[in-house]
Amino acid sequence: MGKRREPRIQMRLQVRMAGVDASGRPLLQMVTTQNISCQGARLDGIQGAFKPGEIISVSYNNNKARFRVCWMGDTGTARAGQMGVESVDPAKCIWVPQLCPRQLPIPTPQRLGNGGNTGVCRANWALSCICRVRKRSCGWM
Repeated sequence: MGKRREPRIQMRLQVRMAGVDASGRPLLQMVTTQNISCQGARLDGIQGAFKPGEIISVSYNNNKARFRVCWMGDTGTARAGQMGVESVDPAKCIWVPQLCPRQLPIPTPQRLGNGGNTGVCRANWALSCICRVRKRSCGWM
């Protein structure tokens, strides 16, 4: 995983990318993700060259966010036309909602009834950025 804070999921999505290339020309193009995470992505089909550190805009469906270019694939290599990006605003995830449950409300303990016995379910919830909210344990108080 290298320096990544979270694993990436292989997913091909059509996205719109807008930015200013290394020669100062504004570009707007449709590209494809190779993999995604809440914090970043690898984009493919990039026309033009971008410098690491440049800020670009990426739109998917009706969601839009700013990303920082981390690397650009060199011409003549397997990564030519590819770019690695990381989110400028880590709290915002524009990808498939199931990838980023941290944007969903965290479930709260509910009052449960069991015949005449009523208690509070004390649940410990674990958020996993990649795929799910899962219940770890539940005990009666």
